[in-house]
Amino acid sequence: MELRQLRQFLAVAETLNFHKAAARLHIAQPPLSMAIRRLETSLGAALFDRTTRGVVLTAAGQAALEHARDAVFHADQVRESIALANTNATGTLRMHFVASSMLAFVPRAIERFHATFPKAELDLYEADTQAILKAIEVGDSDIGVVRFPTPKLASITMEPVLSDRYIAALPKNHRLARRKTLKLTELRDEPFILPSQRMTPTSHLCVLAACHQAGFIPRIVQQGSQAQTIIALVESGLGVALVPKLWELMAGRSVALRPLSDQRDGTTGLGIAYRTNAVTPLARHFLEFAKAIVG
Repeated sequence: MELRQLRQFLAVAETLNFHKAAARLHIAQPPLSMAIRRLETSLGAALFDRTTRGVVLTAAGQAALEHARDAVFHADQVRESIALANTNATGTLRMHFVASSMLAFVPRAIERFHATFPKAELDLYEADTQAILKAIEVGDSDIGVVRFPTPKLASITMEPVLSDRYIAALPKNHRLARRKTLKLTELRDEPFILPSQRMTPTSHLCVLAACHQAGFIPRIVQQGSQAQTIIALVESGLGVALVPKLWELMAGRSVALRPLSDQRDGTTGLGIAYRTNAVTPLARHFLEFAKAIVG
């Protein structure tokens, strides 16, 4: 099966009209009809039902549609990547990121970006999720690595890339630190350290929501705007915290990190956000690099 045949199939599937599909492909209708017939013969299945009113996809056609779209999309991405690399593409990708993403896929994605587009520039800015979404919304950033869940904004698309879950952070000498696993409900009477409501409102609300789902309202004794601050406050013995599992890489030995049996993967994680109708080619390539590294 050739890429040209997939493009012909998609043109007919998306217009449901051989005449319109031929016009889109800039070819005559008879050769297109013959090409689709040859494709169906090679596949051993009819992709379309022809009627006097036009054409409709068969069950086999419906099953092939999304796979054909994916194949054509990725083929176009390969072609664009090669074209950009061969022309020594220049330009600037403005990217914001949350600090914890530097513990995950971002460094490797940056390395691949520079290897593929050595003459392109990368402007990096560290910020919290809320500030990143605002920068993208007003056009000050092309792409952002954010922590999800995020507020839904009509102008921004957020694609999850790395799934994560909350774990408990306890002072090393805490009475529950000897346990291998905990339930969040067991922390209901503990003093809590939360992400800053003013500086990181999304993370603050996510931790509150997790506690509410466990049936209690946390007693907040302190708040921190940075991961290192929250870990340090736990280490000092001021309270416990719910933190992403990814933070295990930055915690010292004076903090006990314990999995929570009632928290599942996907509770939180890292995603890439961009303007829905204005994603730049360089931003789209960075997104693909990140997906490939994590996947």
